[in-house]
Amino acid sequence: MKNSNPPLFFERPWIWLIFSLYYFVPMYYMELDAVKYISLIATYIGFVILYLWAIRLESYQRWKPLIAIVAITFIVTSITPGSSSIFPYVGFLIGFSYGTRTYLILLASIISGIIILYLYYQYPIFYFLLPAISGVVALSLWGQIERIHSSARMRCVQSREEIQQLAIIAERERIARDLHDILGHTLSSIALKGELAEKLLQQNKTQEVQQHLFDLHNVARESLKLVRETVSGYKRRGLSGEVIQLCNKLRQNGFSINLYGEIPTVTARAESAIILALTELTTNILRHSNGNHCQLSFSVQNNNIVISLQDNGCISVIKPGNGLNGIQERLYELAGNVNAHILNGCRFDITLPAQELIQTI
Repeated sequence: MKNSNPPLFFERPWIWLIFSLYYFVPMYYMELDAVKYISLIATYIGFVILYLWAIRLESYQRWKPLIAIVAITFIVTSITPGSSSIFPYVGFLIGFSYGTRTYLILLASIISGIIILYLYYQYPIFYFLLPAISGVVALSLWGQIERIHSSARMRCVQSREEIQQLAIIAERERIARDLHDILGHTLSSIALKGELAEKLLQQNKTQEVQQHLFDLHNVARESLKLVRETVSGYKRRGLSGEVIQLCNKLRQNGFSINLYGEIPTVTARAESAIILALTELTTNILRHSNGNHCQLSFSVQNNNIVISLQDNGCISVIKPGNGLNGIQERLYELAGNVNAHILNGCRFDITLPAQELIQTI
């Protein structure tokens, strides 16, 4: 589930880059040739691109741009102490992306690297060592705090949704018990009166038979009325409930999962097809994926409902079996489709025409 309140650091990333402009200050008092000027500018552009890429990735994917940023920062330190302005960005990203233990290990590694660079290049302490270490520590702590707050908010939202779903399931069970009580009594009455009417008919007591048939008619009508009143408030679990159930099933089996977008309200036939497809794909992930993370997204694109399920497992080829073929057949009946891709794991995209949506007020 995507965090509805992202950290302030992520809301307007361009604004926060203003603090990195110190990177260019040493260029005014250091003697540099044209090649070094070009190298410094190219390195800064590369940092900006990697930074903007990193904040748009999920935590488990952020290590790639992080390694690249650290590498180019260490390299460019050989030219300018202005690299100290980039280290705080690295600090925030590791603080926000990783758990406490991993964060502390990475923080210690970054600080050690900064000290080694300082001792090797002998830059003035106030131009390099002090701003680099203080920035890394302060912003990494901020990132760690934001991570804890973000996780707490997501758990709170998830708990509310689970409580709502449990309430719906409890109501469903209550109605099922009510139906059992109603139908148990009325069907017993119908069976008894039908048996009596049959015996009276054998004795040619037509008047008594007519009375029992009349009673049967009344009992049936009254039963139908009670059933309609009982089921009028019935709320089945539906697509939202099934999605929550599947997410919980993945979590119980060691997967973390993010849910994006709003679960749509669709027609009964589309809902059935989507539930069956997601159930089959979830089963495949649990059986065949060696990953530990999934993301499920819902969106409407180009007049199509698009549902994407991706894991981060290790897979080299997708061999369609009865399960995937069955999904394809059900979706074809609704003018839909399912496509499989191998991209940092396995991804399945389910598409259905937007006409299957039900507009809610």
